[in-house]
This record gives sequence, C-alpha cells and structure tokens, in this order.
Amino acid sequence: MLHEPSNPLFGVNNPKGRVIVVGIPMEDTVSFKPGTRFSPGVLRFISPYLEATPTEHLGVEPLGEFRDVGDVPLLQGEAEVNLGRVREVEAGLLGSGLVVNIGGEHTLSLAVAKAIRDRFGELGAFIQFDAHLDLRSEWPLGQGLSHATFGRLLNTEVKPSMYVNLGFRGYDEEELDFAVKLRKSILLDSVELMSISPVGLHEVLSGLTDIKAPIHLSIDMDVFDPTIAPGVGNPESGGVDYWAVYRALSVLMPMVADRLVAVDVVEYSPPNDQSNATASLTLKLIVDIANLYLWSIRCRSARG
Repeated sequence: MLHEPSNPLFGVNNPKGRVIVVGIPMEDTVSFKPGTRFSPGVLRFISPYLEATPTEHLGVEPLGEFRDVGDVPLLQGEAEVNLGRVREVEAGLLGSGLVVNIGGEHTLSLAVAKAIRDRFGELGAFIQFDAHLDLRSEWPLGQGLSHATFGRLLNTEVKPSMYVNLGFRGYDEEELDFAVKLRKSILLDSVELMSISPVGLHEVLSGLTDIKAPIHLSIDMDVFDPTIAPGVGNPESGGVDYWAVYRALSVLMPMVADRLVAVDVVEYSPPNDQSNATASLTLKLIVDIANLYLWSIRCRSARG
C-alpha cells in the first residue's frame, strides 16, 4: 500500500534501518497557502545535494539508519479516506523502529495518533512544536476536520495522558481555554521557549518521565520564524530560531526516546519556499532528530 521511492531520502535505504521514513503528501484542508503535498518529493530530490551532518557529533551514524519506505497513496481532497489510509499504514510500521512521517498538512497527525492507540492500546503523550495550538472546534467556520482542529480531535478521541505544545503564538481564547482544562497539559509560547534554560525546560517537562505509554512527537515547520522558514502554509511572525528547537529536542529526547514511536515533520510547503531555505532547515531537523534519538537509545542501553 506504499509507493516505493525512486530516490530515497538522502539516497539511503537500509532495509534494517531503525529510522523509518514515510512520506504523507496529504493536503485536503488547506486554509491559506497550498503546497504541502509536494513536500516528500521535493525533500527527497534535494536531500542528496546537502551535507547530512548532524548539529552535534554524538558517536552515532544517523544516516546509515534511514529506511525510506515511500509514500502513502492518497486521494486528493478526500480527507477522511486519506486519514484512514495513513492510519492503516502507520499501524503496520509502528514498533519496528522510529517512524518519521514527512508531510503534508498537520491533520495527518490525528491518523498517526490513532494508529499508535490501535497498535499499543493508548497514547502516553502528544508533544507538538507549532506556531498554533490547532485546538479550534471549527476552521474554517463550519469545518470540523482540518489542520487547525486536529489537536482538539486528537485530545477528545485519542485522549493522550499528556498534551504538550511548545512555541505557539497564534491562537484564540477558545483554544487556550480548551488547552488549560485538559487533564495534563504543558504550554510554552514562543517567547517562553526562546528564553527558558535547558535546566528549566527539563523541570517543566519532568512529568514526561512518569509516562510509560508510547509517545508521539509532531513538529510543524511554522514553529520557526518565517524569516528562516518562509516555506510553510500558515506563517506566523514572532517565531523561534533553530537553536531554540534544537535545544528543546536535546532536553526532550533523552527523557522520551525509549517510548518515542513516531515523529511527524509537517507543513513544509515547497511552492512557498525561497531558494530551498526551508527545505534545508527541514532536512537538517530530520537528521538531528534521528541523531538525538539514536544517541539517547544508546545511552539508555549502556546504563542497563
């Protein structure tokens, strides 16, 4: 049920790799700038021309662990059908490595979360880096399923034990009220994420260490300021820089790697990119996620 890639990400396709790359070219509920459906193909095309060097050399070789299984075949404009297809594919891959989903619109994370529940029985935590809360009841008005409502649906239908949103800055009172009333939620806006120390962030996120169930990480590229990531569908000024996200991931990954089963990197929009700046940033992020994940797993194994 997958379209095998003719040019795998970074030109690497290790059949035994622990980092499983899946393209999800979903774009059915766009409300501003279209183009995210082209992301998997463009990133694969560009990736061999970039140095896939992680930000920190941690003694692991992330590139050698990539296994690109291709794209989920989707029907343009059929959101419910496409979410069902994503859910089925994800359920078949989860548990065999870290599944890294390249989107595509953020709505796909709802299908991934449901697949985690299907496969493991529950979702421990949903951790989101995003310019938005994505907790609206409708967006656009009258539309209950979209990239701006998937977070509410995920929390009400999948019911993760903890909801985390880091880097947000675009929201309305309805969303904020919903978020603070969740049983367990952690919210850091873009200013807080930029200013918090690693020690402070570790303390804020310390509750994640008590969660035993699988964890789902979802990163919307619009969390970054549009001056460094213009190629997104819904840019929001006042965003964070790469180092704020990398620092947060450096704190987060050792805390959750042993239970982290899926990562979504979504909302990169090639038609809205300038000189492939956002593509380069997205690919760097994917390499760094794999590097930090593999290093954290190795460290945990060494500790016994």
